[in-house]
Amino acid sequence: MMSDELLNDQVKPYNPNGDKTTQLISLFDKISAHYDSFNNVISWGMAHSWRKKAVSFLRHSSPQKILDIATGTADMMIVMDKLLKPEKITGIDISAGMMEIGKKKVAKKQVRAKTDFLVQDAAALSFEDQSFDAVTISFGIRNLEKLSQSLREINRVLKSGGHFLIIEVNQPDRGIMLLFYKLYIRVYMLFVTGLLDKSDYKYLTNSMGAFPRGEKLIRILQSFDFELIKYKRFTFDVCSMYLLRKIN
Repeated sequence: MMSDELLNDQVKPYNPNGDKTTQLISLFDKISAHYDSFNNVISWGMAHSWRKKAVSFLRHSSPQKILDIATGTADMMIVMDKLLKPEKITGIDISAGMMEIGKKKVAKKQVRAKTDFLVQDAAALSFEDQSFDAVTISFGIRNLEKLSQSLREINRVLKSGGHFLIIEVNQPDRGIMLLFYKLYIRVYMLFVTGLLDKSDYKYLTNSMGAFPRGEKLIRILQSFDFELIKYKRFTFDVCSMYLLRKIN
């Protein structure tokens, strides 16, 4: 099995020799009040559309119990409640600050499903084996420090035949889109000046380019007993969706 260092280049927000998870808790707690604005800008204003398109691929399986990892400010919860009408959505995140924002949004949107918000690391889930019909993670898989252990845990809590949905932003590989992306990020940096520390900004952008994507990520996921059902790229390859099924 590949090590986490090979799975994930371990870009860290502050100290390259420190614990990534601890640093991420500090980062996301600090930026929680502004995160939705940052995410909207860095996703070209398409984050909500990408979530809706990706979640629509879960409709045929009608999952009733869903685990949303890196639930953050609960945007994924809200989309899934509207499109899938599940019985219960459990959201976990390492950042209590992000989830406090999420709880308020869920209440304001009058989410129909029962919801739970728990401070947990995906590498050490507290749930029993085969607890969920589906597991989702949007714009968060690149932040997992212990990626291999997290994937084992996701497989463990997912029911046999259950679905695993990943949405993640990408840095375009080459050509005019890469040049446009870099220009856009420079403009984005001007937007966040005064709201986001330089180290926070650098992590959020650099981690996009460092994390494996496409066929490389698919091979990693398959090595943890997931079968690829659908791989789709959105908006000039700026975002990728991976829909997988547990096969063991």
